[in-house]
Formats: sequence, structure tokens, C-alpha cells
Amino acid sequence: MDIPVAGLIGAAIGLYIGWLDYGIANGLLSALVEKQRRKGGGFATRFEPALRKLVFILPVFGFPVIGYLAAQQLVG
Repeated sequence: MDIPVAGLIGAAIGLYIGWLDYGIANGLLSALVEKQRRKGGGFATRFEPALRKLVFILPVFGFPVIGYLAAQQLVG
């Protein structure tokens, strides 16, 4: 099975963008959890571990797949 170079480049760019998005989303989630803890709890504080996993998995694994597919469509 041959993996095209364009797909690898697209996946690498997608991974970079996903990592940046993870950093932003993780910071926003941390701020939200801290704010809700000060107010006495809420949705984000109850489901913080699951939300942290979701915030990591979606961008870090999703963006490379999207980048790979987009590069494949652009190149042909």
C-alpha cells in the first residue's frame, strides 16, 4: 500500500493545526472549569475528565484525517 506524499503533508499540517486548536480549547476549558468551581459547580466541573479527553481526541486525531483527505482531493 502506497501512501502519497501529498496526503502525508496534509496530515502533518492537520496535526499541527489540531495541536494548536487543542491548546486553545484546553485553555478555554480550564478557564470555564475554574469559573464554574468558584460559582459552586456546573456541567463542566462534573464532566471535566471526559471533556478533557474529548478536547484532546477530536482535534489531534480529527484534523490530520481531514488534512490527509483534503490533500488527496487537491492533488487528485
